[in-house]
Amino acid sequence: MGMKSLPIPVAQARSNFSDVLDDARKGKRIRLTRHGKAVGWIIGENEKRLLDAAPAGKKPKARRSSRSRG
Repeated sequence: MGMKSLPIPVAQARSNFSDVLDDARKGKRIRLTRHGKAVGWIIGENEKRLLDAAPAGKKPKARRSSRSRG
């Protein structure tokens, strides 16, 4: 079962970097944001191993909007 990501502004992550790394090490997925938009991720070693071990066709895909595009 996956954990929810924690959105954290880049400036906050920078000033609390040790705490952010501790959270990632504990299995939390850290979504870095700038002006409310995702710009990157910090994940722990175990999460990285899971991503690396996933078969090529089984890696998570971006969610698509349910709105019609027409």
